[in-house]
Amino acid sequence: MCFVHSDISRRTFIEQVSLGAMAAAAVSGVGSALAAAGEGVAAPGVGKPDLIVAQAPPAGGAAKTIDGFSKVLHNRFNQDIPAAATVREGEAIQFLCRDALDIGTAARTLTPAGILTLDLAKVHPLTGPVAIEGAEPGDMLEVEIVDAAPLVDFGYVTISPALGLFGSLQPDLLAPFHQFTEASQLSDPAAGKVAGAIPDDQPFNSGAPFVQIFTFNKGQNTGFASFVGKDTGRKARIPIAPFMGVYGVAPLRKGMYRTVPPNVSGGMGGNTDIKQFTKGSKLYYPVYVKGAKFSVGDGHMAQGDGEVCVTAIETLMGVTCRFKVIKNTIIESPQAIVPAANPTDSGLTREMLAKGFYHTTGVGPDLMSNAKKAVRAMIDWLVRDQGLSLHEAYAICSVAGDLKISEIVDIPHWVVSMTVPRGIFE
Repeated sequence: MCFVHSDISRRTFIEQVSLGAMAAAAVSGVGSALAAAGEGVAAPGVGKPDLIVAQAPPAGGAAKTIDGFSKVLHNRFNQDIPAAATVREGEAIQFLCRDALDIGTAARTLTPAGILTLDLAKVHPLTGPVAIEGAEPGDMLEVEIVDAAPLVDFGYVTISPALGLFGSLQPDLLAPFHQFTEASQLSDPAAGKVAGAIPDDQPFNSGAPFVQIFTFNKGQNTGFASFVGKDTGRKARIPIAPFMGVYGVAPLRKGMYRTVPPNVSGGMGGNTDIKQFTKGSKLYYPVYVKGAKFSVGDGHMAQGDGEVCVTAIETLMGVTCRFKVIKNTIIESPQAIVPAANPTDSGLTREMLAKGFYHTTGVGPDLMSNAKKAVRAMIDWLVRDQGLSLHEAYAICSVAGDLKISEIVDIPHWVVSMTVPRGIFE
């Protein structure tokens, strides 16, 4: 999940996250509002989850648990945040994680207008960091995903007029976000309301904010999420494959780093939103500080390759991991061994698979333009053939549509494709 709009002061932001002693000393006047990383800052209105899931397998013994569900531990990568826990190689640890926008059950009553005033500073609360014994700079960290499952029974998709594949058409709206690509030393470089959140020249009904709720069972990690279109009532079953959108280690350089974009300081990870990083995966990250300091967040129940509208099915998630340190091994960016190239396809029933996939293409000399052509064509088909609204179709493309480069060899035109399983609709 990427960015939404903000209306938050710097002081409010500082009071919402926990900092290490070094960072706290640099912030005057905050005092007791700050807490150690292991304690976190309580999240109002949220207690302990009533269902703890994603435990270690029986042979592995009980897993330690880090609670990032009932409190906010951090939402910036920073070398100086102290570890919330330390584990040995092979020891399982369970992370309880909040949702990407940090709105929890408020998502059920979120209005489209409310999307434009969500707190940008709160995006991607992370659970951790965890220090792994023996990890040193110059090593590689292996992260095994033992299990992942939701802590609640719902998820959501939001659509914002300035974000996602089509929101990027107006660079002036994205200007406030550009500094997040730099090695910023500031905690909240874009405090306050984002000017022009709804552009004056925005055509009617072609980019308004939108919210769609999906339902499933707590602890469910196979099967389907239910979709009932907010505009039309059209029903669909979305195959699920729970995973976390944000995995990462402490950054290469000093300073405070957002999760977006990924790898802003070395190859430390961040908001990669790779749907193949499901249960059974082994992820590999470069180690830049002693202990690696691994953190995780941004739970997704289902996502298409591309996450084109800027959100997947966002939810609060429990995930269990085990670690291994591979000494004196250098990699530039995260790598992985994954159990499936398309984990959601295996969840489709025989009847669904028999209906095949609808396939659209975008052809031309620019890959981004081609991606937009392919998605526009898929939205057209979903509206025309399946009776969805434009917003519902865009949401389906983000959670069940796979965007891929089909070929990049035929100079000067490349081909980008999108597929959506036809059998998901009732």
